Amino acid sequence: MPSFSRKSQVQLATCHPLLQRLFNRVIVFYDCTVIEGFRGKEAQNRAFAKGNSKLKWPNGNHNKYPSIAVDVGPYDVTKRGVNWANDGVEDRADLARFYHFAGVVKGVAEMLAIPIRWGGDWDGDTYFNDQKFNDLVHYELTGPASQMAASPVE
Repeated sequence: MPSFSRKSQVQLATCHPLLQRLFNRVIVFYDCTVIEGFRGKEAQNRAFAKGNSKLKWPNGNHNKYPSIAVDVGPYDVTKRGVNWANDGVEDRADLARFYHFAGVVKGVAEMLAIPIRWGGDWDGDTYFNDQKFNDLVHYELTGPASQMAASPVE
């Protein structure tokens, strides 16, 4: 059975308890790695400058503590490194893995009644070709849970 590395555990611990609950369940079914949870001012502005985020600090969902957003991907793909300039993937097989993984995450979230949005389907319509910005590792809480997060923290 897969389990999170220490680094993934540390990143996930910076996230809202509902995201922790979700991904602690996902890891039972699908080997994955937590890339980033909470993101401070410097890291957020760096992500914005590189084009990895559309939002400057403190407007990102990663900027609240606990974070209401988390970046997670399939372990075998993300361990090779994520090429953000190419939607986080190096080839079509890797792209398929991100979509497959997102389906697992969305399914587990639905079973646990945890409302989330995925960065590969921002509008939630299950049509993936209408996205202007693909962030295939990004998952964020929606609804009332997203409103309960603390204020931005540097």
